[in-house]
Amino acid sequence: MEHEAFHQEGLSNAPYRRIGAGLCGSVWTSAPNRRTSSGSGRGRKPTAIKREYSGHGRSLLDDYKIHQTLLESYALCPSELKTFKIPECYDFVERDYKGWETTKILRRFPDGYSPCNILITQRIPPFTPDVRKALIDEYCPPDLAENAKTDPNNDHCLIRPYLGRRKWAQRESRIPTFNLRNFPLHVDQIEELVLDPFAYSEVMAQALAFMHWLAKVDANDVEFVLAPTEDTPQFKSRALGNHNMWILDFDGCCRISMNRSGVEQAAKAFLRNDPYYPRPCQSDDEEDGVLWQHFKEAFLEASSTIIHEAAPEVPEDLPQMLLDKIESIGCSHAAA
Repeated sequence: MEHEAFHQEGLSNAPYRRIGAGLCGSVWTSAPNRRTSSGSGRGRKPTAIKREYSGHGRSLLDDYKIHQTLLESYALCPSELKTFKIPECYDFVERDYKGWETTKILRRFPDGYSPCNILITQRIPPFTPDVRKALIDEYCPPDLAENAKTDPNNDHCLIRPYLGRRKWAQRESRIPTFNLRNFPLHVDQIEELVLDPFAYSEVMAQALAFMHWLAKVDANDVEFVLAPTEDTPQFKSRALGNHNMWILDFDGCCRISMNRSGVEQAAKAFLRNDPYYPRPCQSDDEEDGVLWQHFKEAFLEASSTIIHEAAPEVPEDLPQMLLDKIESIGCSHAAA
């Protein structure tokens, strides 16, 4: 099997820079290669290279397969629900592929790295320096601010919108660092920056309905991030500029059946994930309850549209059954 994207990566000598890590592997990138990004009409956007960890129980091949399923399903999604973005997926390359020996791609990693399973996708663009500076000025402890502004790791800034958690309820870390990679922006901070948690909630609900009823996956451990865009923006703000919401990291996802068993699997995945979604009974704050109700209504509306327009085989009672299950489990845990 030929891997066109893999061999295109080998055309460059630019070293890879590590920009993140997760349960499945580390993530790397480099500046776009002019030989593959212009002139032919078939160029790719800047890439992200995920290297698989061994022995961690997660698989980049699973990530690749679910990613492909999501992109195929996205093409069938009703246009009014395409409010979130999915990175393009270019290639999966096995560790024992002989092409490792005929490209320069291994040289782009630091010394000591060996061939491994890798996934090549579109890189989600990071926030601009002015946004990063504003976040540091607002949220970084003053004694760490200068280091944070010059730390190259903070160049790779994406924002995790945590609608299911308030910052004031969290303990401050005793570790003297400030990191803008996958920066968690809690719902009270979203309000402080005059961003709209209800607009974010609606897009999350549409993305979740899409994953469950059209792609038929449980969305386990899927990540939601905010990032700038050169396309038509879904969100506009003074604090973050024009930006969109993306979903990524699909190695923890599993397929679900369109029945009660699948609903239970999806409910557990919802409550197990990081607190992106609004949660039932998450606090005594009245606004959190309103936000959860808004999320529910948006989810049911998006689910109905998908089932009637693109997935008529899905039983119509499953979306409400899922919300009931989430509320039953979530509120019982909150009361315990």
